[in-house]
Amino acid sequence: MRILTKVAYAAPTVGLAALGLPLLIYLPDYYGTVVGLPLGLVGTAFLVARLADIAVDPVVGILTDRTRCRFGRFRLWLAIGTPLLMLSVQYLYMPPPDAGFLHLALGLAGTYTAWSLCFVSHLGWGGTLSGDYDERNSVFAWWQTLFLVGGLVVTALPLLPALRSAPQQVLPAMGWFVLLSLPLGVGAALILVPEHAGSRRRTPGRRDYLSLLGQAGVIRLLAADFLSSAAIYAGGAMFFFYYGTFHGLDRVQTATLLFAVKVGAMLGTYVWSRMGSRLEKHRAMTLAFGGLALMYLVVHLVPWTTLPTGMVILGGFGLFLSADPILVRSMMADLADERRLATGADQMGTLASLLSVSDKLAAAVGPALALTALSAAGFDARAASVPQTPQALLVLAIAAIWVPMAAHMTSAFLVWLHPLTAARQQSVQSELAVLE
Repeated sequence: MRILTKVAYAAPTVGLAALGLPLLIYLPDYYGTVVGLPLGLVGTAFLVARLADIAVDPVVGILTDRTRCRFGRFRLWLAIGTPLLMLSVQYLYMPPPDAGFLHLALGLAGTYTAWSLCFVSHLGWGGTLSGDYDERNSVFAWWQTLFLVGGLVVTALPLLPALRSAPQQVLPAMGWFVLLSLPLGVGAALILVPEHAGSRRRTPGRRDYLSLLGQAGVIRLLAADFLSSAAIYAGGAMFFFYYGTFHGLDRVQTATLLFAVKVGAMLGTYVWSRMGSRLEKHRAMTLAFGGLALMYLVVHLVPWTTLPTGMVILGGFGLFLSADPILVRSMMADLADERRLATGADQMGTLASLLSVSDKLAAAVGPALALTALSAAGFDARAASVPQTPQALLVLAIAAIWVPMAAHMTSAFLVWLHPLTAARQQSVQSELAVLE
């Protein structure tokens, strides 16, 4: 596959990344400090909006699997979801001064729903671009690379001189970047990347969907992805609080650390794409999850007093973050091929939607539990110069370090048991080539 095709396919992720990072880190902080909502309400808004939106993802997956369109089943729904997402971003990222809980909840619900249309259709599309075991790693490595480009740009925005003196304008600036980059990326993908459909694709029925949830490989992979993602999202919601409290960093310095994480993750896209081929995907993913667990200990227990040292450590942490978006998605696409061979039904869209459901549940549960626990422990988000109570410090360390570390160790065990090897995937592709 040509590199231009992979880059064009991945182009929409620049805007999607610029949307996702603020939702994870900046939005809770903005609505808690600038808008002034209690942290418990902020966490509840995220939980309610995510849970209300969970049903959208399977619907989008089913729609894509059942759509018959010359324009392409995945391309069609990506084109529909993009303008809806842009409208929601403008509402959520540029709130009025008197915005309350309802505004936040509605904005999150609209954004997440439109995100489902874009994310599920785009992810499912990527799974159909190639059936080769190694080439799929490359497709999703480019996906992750441009996703990180968008993340790096939006992470760098708070470091601009104009925004350093006006931190309340950071979130709206991020919103404008999404509004500019998303339609450009989607346009490039729709124009330059074809969509290939299987020639003997049977429309999935009710039994296909019910049996999908009983497939051990799918459930195990979803569980590992959920635990890992919940740990990352919880740590992200704690990011500014943790480094401000334990290391005494201001917001600009903490944003610099976040930038270092993104740089490390970008370097990791090549590493894990290659490791997935050399070690096989499930073994490489086990190594990555174990590495993340170890890095939590390094972050918390290794003393460092200078910002450059912290950037090196956080860059090492970020190096492991790219494995999940590349390898888990590639592994799920392999499972879709195996299932198509066994049942005759193409459920690539549904499996992509299940990964999106996993991500959304993690993004709801992780920050909600962490923020609620932090609020219950008496942590004061506005008391930057006032010492926190010992109880608040303990809960902050548990939420930001110890629980995420345990979650990644569990994920490592789950993916080690993944049943679909490189040899089995090659056999599946050979048999599909004969049938189709």
